[in-house]
Amino acid sequence: MSDQKKECGCVSNDLLLKLIEQNNQLIQINNEQNAQINELLIQLEGGEDEKPKSQYLDG
Repeated sequence: MSDQKKECGCVSNDLLLKLIEQNNQLIQINNEQNAQINELLIQLEGGEDEKPKSQYLDG
């Protein structure tokens, strides 16, 4: 039993690297979404006379 506990308690470097990669991808996606939200807020504050600068906002 003690061998199994040691094996389960050890996290491989490969797994850690995969988790870090996924975390970095989530951070990048979150940054992109924040940029889009900021762009929307700027347009809303600036009034309706400004045309959308982003392709996502071109309705």
